[in-house]
Amino acid sequence: MRILSLFLLTLISSIAIGQIETPVTWTLSQERLSENEFMLIYEADIDEGWYVYSQYLDDGGPIPTSFFYDDNENAEVAEAAEEIGKAKSGFDSMFEMEVTKYANKVTFKQKVKIKANTSLKGYFTYMTCDDEKCLPPTDEDFSFDLTLGKAQTTDTPEEAAIENAPEEEETTTEEVSETEEQTPSGFVKPVKWFFEQKKIDDNTFELISSTEIDEGWYMYSQTIPEGGPLSTYFEITAPEGVELVGQVEEGGNVKTMYDQVFKMDLIKFKKTAIFTQTVNSSDPNAVIPFYIEYVSCNDKMCLNPTSVEISFDLSKGNYTFAEEEEVVADTDGLDLSGTPVDYKFDHSDEDLTCDSDREQKESSKSLFLIFLAGMGGGLIALLTPCVFPMIPITVGFFTKKSPTKAKGIKNAIIYGLSIIVIYVFLGLAFTMAFGADTLNLMSTNVWFNLFFAALFIVFAISFFGYFEITLPSSWGTKADAQADKGGVLGIFFMAFTLALVSFSCTGPVIGTLLVETATGSGPVILGRIPVGPLMGMLGFSTALALPFALFAAFPSWLNSLPTAGGWMSSVKVVLGFVEIALAMKFISVADLTMGWKIMPYELFLAIWFICALCIVIYLFGKIKFPHDSPIRKFSNTRRAFIGIFMVVTVYILMGFSIDKKSETFDTPDLLSGLAPPAGHSYIFPKHCPLNLECYKDFAEAQKVARKQNKPIFIDFTGHGCVNCRKMEDKVWGEDKILPLIKEDYVLVSLYVDERKELEEPYISKLSGKKMRNVGNKWADFQAIHFETNSQPYYVLVAPIEDGSFKVLNQPTAYDEDVDAYREFLECGLRQFEAIQ
Repeated sequence: MRILSLFLLTLISSIAIGQIETPVTWTLSQERLSENEFMLIYEADIDEGWYVYSQYLDDGGPIPTSFFYDDNENAEVAEAAEEIGKAKSGFDSMFEMEVTKYANKVTFKQKVKIKANTSLKGYFTYMTCDDEKCLPPTDEDFSFDLTLGKAQTTDTPEEAAIENAPEEEETTTEEVSETEEQTPSGFVKPVKWFFEQKKIDDNTFELISSTEIDEGWYMYSQTIPEGGPLSTYFEITAPEGVELVGQVEEGGNVKTMYDQVFKMDLIKFKKTAIFTQTVNSSDPNAVIPFYIEYVSCNDKMCLNPTSVEISFDLSKGNYTFAEEEEVVADTDGLDLSGTPVDYKFDHSDEDLTCDSDREQKESSKSLFLIFLAGMGGGLIALLTPCVFPMIPITVGFFTKKSPTKAKGIKNAIIYGLSIIVIYVFLGLAFTMAFGADTLNLMSTNVWFNLFFAALFIVFAISFFGYFEITLPSSWGTKADAQADKGGVLGIFFMAFTLALVSFSCTGPVIGTLLVETATGSGPVILGRIPVGPLMGMLGFSTALALPFALFAAFPSWLNSLPTAGGWMSSVKVVLGFVEIALAMKFISVADLTMGWKIMPYELFLAIWFICALCIVIYLFGKIKFPHDSPIRKFSNTRRAFIGIFMVVTVYILMGFSIDKKSETFDTPDLLSGLAPPAGHSYIFPKHCPLNLECYKDFAEAQKVARKQNKPIFIDFTGHGCVNCRKMEDKVWGEDKILPLIKEDYVLVSLYVDERKELEEPYISKLSGKKMRNVGNKWADFQAIHFETNSQPYYVLVAPIEDGSFKVLNQPTAYDEDVDAYREFLECGLRQFEAIQ
């Protein structure tokens, strides 16, 4: 129950704040203790009224602050981090247990010992709450660059600022005028370079490259951890007779600090940077070429990598300077196996395609279906013991307490509208708190799906009658007190009281509705708010509110209502089995995302079959639960539901039939998108949908396409994408479609939620975030080249001789119109033939 309470507190906090809150700000730094020992420092500044929790908490409570370090053979991390702050230990009424938490500020210090220079990476998890709500647990990545060396004093441990400016030499110095490089008009150049020679003796020189950096901008050190930004790079060509003494030394305003963009500790230069290379030369007339490459950033953006080329002339004591050039990646070759930005797509003819008049289907149909699903959920909730008995009581209150019938009807309508406002606001707050991108990401997150699978099982056990899920009684008492004040506000709080006291019955239905409509792709408003949950909650609340208004208008209809009784407990038990079936769907998504194969197609269908069969057996009275009353006779309604669920049971069983075309199971239409792909099977495993030949990497697919001279069919998909499975089952499998995909295209399915780690993570040039896994890469690929992040999304392209790709026609998305989809594919083939 504590885990359930924690979920409810997190959900309620999202509803209450209506926007993303960030009450905790972290500052990361490192302090050298000895030649090979460091102290890693994690300091949290906490807003007034909020808390961060200790590392040491019992199970069942808030999430403890935890630190996780990647395996590193060159680093030995102490067993536990030290906690420093004003700890508050004692009984916490929110979690009903003893907890230790920190207010205002807390510092965690972790000692680490290294064997060699290394980058120590990992992440930490923390949770923050105030006295009323909790925010979801948050993960923060970190990376510390640790090098062997002598202990040195720093200005402040927090920033580990290292002053490293070279001292002025007393030897004879030949000065060279500091000529600022010319800047082309219209380009931002926040870094200005100056160059200078210092003669130490007859054969020894210091070649100094220094910069002035505009306010708010910075550049990076030569030493940057893997996965970070481009480091400053020196390539020095030593001619005959010249010897480089050591490496390029860094000085100036150097600071090591945590970078919010790259999520790691970085060594940066602000205002000034000084780079010194010492050389010994036996040739007094030597000319030494320097090549410098660097990147400059401010807090909002980074400029393209830039190079500087100069040559120091030792005999003249000066240098020759070349203009900067942008560093451009080589994308003309055919070896395009790198990051998504390494590909070029020509979209120039997209609007001239043969299917340009075909418009994408509007989302109104799907939204209407969501509205109907919401109404269905509302009708189910209406029949539960928490809501149904309230109809005659509430209607009687309005008709008896109102001076006229018209007044009573008016009050009942206000009551019904208040119910609608309350539940629609719940949907709005839920979606505003997370936003479309976060919900879409959460929909394929393994822990999100496993959590909701466990939550739905808890809901099911509650529906079976083994315990009740209730909100704190004080909430209902306070709302009821406001309702006693009367008037429009009093009626609103009457509706709010109903929402609170009926939570044990409506909560699981609402939770199911919000999760199912919020996750995945779909239309949004105001740029980030998914419309699905709003339509679902509108349908739910309309079905819940309508009876109160109708029965108030026509009180005689109350006589036709069935009396409350044991049938309502039967409704809850049936819902319990439905919740277990839905839990399997979440486990399936996690399984597909991680590739565990613990929930194959056969097992999923078997569990759904058992749930449907158990409902039939229960309705026959052969299974009993704590709140069930004896069945004295079978009503016509009960017989009807027995018949319905017997048909459902047989329909699920049909999913075990074999499809000869795909040589695997034939998924029934109504289960398409709910069940795992039929090829995700132990008995008839298939690598690709419908036993098609497909590729999972664009680099591999484009090589095959060039060799076979075929266009490429890019399928942006996801393991947890319901509509992707529907398209594969209902559209791709049609006789009009399957031969076209199989014979005329090279199919590449790019899973945006694939969690396999990349061998070489990279920083997205679009978002600035670190791309860690294959799914990140293909999501980045889709966003960069096609400016969308929804799935399914289908693009037809043709490989071009120069190594780029021509987009053949307007990409399409979810569309069950088989004829339109066939036209989409045939249009691509006609365009491909035209450009040959």
